Amino acid sequence: MNGSDADGGNAREGGTRNGGARGGSGGSAGTGGAGHAGEPAVGDPVIRPAVEEGGGVPAAAAVSLNGADRADRPDRVSSVLVAVGPGPHSGATVDVAREIAAATDAWLELFHVVPSDAALADAGPDEDASGTVVDAGDADDTDYAAAGERLLDAAEDRLGGFDRADRWLVEDRTAAGAIVEQSAYYDLVVVGAPTTGTVGRFVFGSTTDTVIGDAEVPVVVVEADGSRALDPA
Repeated sequence: MNGSDADGGNAREGGTRNGGARGGSGGSAGTGGAGHAGEPAVGDPVIRPAVEEGGGVPAAAAVSLNGADRADRPDRVSSVLVAVGPGPHSGATVDVAREIAAATDAWLELFHVVPSDAALADAGPDEDASGTVVDAGDADDTDYAAAGERLLDAAEDRLGGFDRADRWLVEDRTAAGAIVEQSAYYDLVVVGAPTTGTVGRFVFGSTTDTVIGDAEVPVVVVEADGSRALDPA
């Protein structure tokens, strides 16, 4: 699987990955899984049809494909990097990524970025550099890794019975930089639409524009139908 092989060159300091269930054909709980009608013939482009199919999930209001010409193998998608964050589009983003993976028999990497010490040092006094939901009643709660794991737990729960998925928590100065750097090891990147305000800005906001412009593979941007944020327990 692109992006998850031990020798794929994408292991970063500060990142941890928990492997998902492997083996067998996974499916989407929402659509009955793989085995879609009208499957393309070998050599036919698959990315755009898969994105169109993913855009049909109820939670998504709009899904756009950017940089389709960056695909080295337009007839194949074997791995998808999903940016997981606390923004209002995060649940819909996971839903769309799941459907794309189901349509292409691809693996998903649920990818969450927590701020490095340098990122926290750079943040202003009124800024939230974490991009992670922490308990508003505990101003001293800076265990971003633990909060990030809760978000990844929520993303895994959102996948339902889909079993071709891994998760990865990585520490970096910016979410955009981490996503762009890792994009080379995947066939597709899925991110949420830009958000306003401080909460979620580390993962979304200007991050989305940067990923669209700088990623080495096509980028799918997902906008939710209302607030569809993941609900970390």
